[in-house]
Amino acid sequence: MSLSESSLSSSSGQAAKSDPARAKSNSPVRLLRAGNEDITIGENSVLEGSFETQGSMFVDGAAVNADLNAAQLSIGATGRVEGQASVLRAEIAGAFEGVLECSGEVILRSSSRIAGEVRCAKLVTHRGAVIDAQVRVVSDGEEQGEEKSPYAVAIVQNARASSVRPWTRRNIRRVLPVMGGAALSLCFVAVGAMIF
Repeated sequence: MSLSESSLSSSSGQAAKSDPARAKSNSPVRLLRAGNEDITIGENSVLEGSFETQGSMFVDGAAVNADLNAAQLSIGATGRVEGQASVLRAEIAGAFEGVLECSGEVILRSSSRIAGEVRCAKLVTHRGAVIDAQVRVVSDGEEQGEEKSPYAVAIVQNARASSVRPWTRRNIRRVLPVMGGAALSLCFVAVGAMIF
């Protein structure tokens, strides 16, 4: 490096110190801004509390009594989360116990174990995933509280106010196709008996 190059570099360094905007552009160190970086909980770590990020959260350790808010939640095979989480997307290979609200998809890997309550737009489960939770897959309109037509609201209210219990309605729905098939078979037998 020649004398002129060293004097240029030292003068640009002084200029960067005096001009903060120029210092940011020439700085090799990336500036961290709160709220938009990834959070990683290592394999031998146990953390407790509330975590919020615009980025992803990777859990290979444990988060207990947690309140998580992130764009993406990824729980590794050795990871464990106990508490509540509100995310856009979740991929679980470890254990989750609590309330999970996901506006996108939840992917449960074969080694995953979940308990509690899950509310999501899409659910993908791999063979071997253990689910001991109340799972509710909701549509976008239902999740955002979209207004429904008065006719649809009346149908829902009448169904809720119905004297027939939900389990009875489910049993009737199961039996109806069988009864319809039996009636159709009897009709065929009757027509066959008339012909022959």
